[in-house]
Amino acid sequence: MFIAVWRTILCLWLISVLLVISFPWSKFDGTPHWENIQWIPFTHLSFHPPVIVETAANILGFIPIGYLTVRSLSPSTRHRFFLASLMGFCSSTGIEVYQLFCHDRVPETADVLMNVAGTVVGAWLAFAIDQILTFCRLQLCRFSS
Repeated sequence: MFIAVWRTILCLWLISVLLVISFPWSKFDGTPHWENIQWIPFTHLSFHPPVIVETAANILGFIPIGYLTVRSLSPSTRHRFFLASLMGFCSSTGIEVYQLFCHDRVPETADVLMNVAGTVVGAWLAFAIDQILTFCRLQLCRFSS
């Protein structure tokens, strides 16, 4: 029951992230712009406010993907952390491939790394929250006995 709800929320979040990142759609021209790709990550790293905001958005936007992916999988599923990370990697790579076909967009490997980092943080949060809740339940049971 709850897994279906988590999966629905995950799908809605992925759709909203893809829509926001792909906007404006008028930039899509269907021609690959290989010259725009920044293959080497962080070569243009600077601490200017727009760069910091973009980096933070890349991380923060993908934290829910990691969290929701872990929640969307059965607790008995093996390698939930890896599957969540893979979901973040595939989503991010798909976004960068889309940007490859957009005029004036810059696909970057640094974006993929930041998005996966956000996904990993989200997955870690899901596991950390589970551990905290388990600890609290154990303490509550011990205290009430």
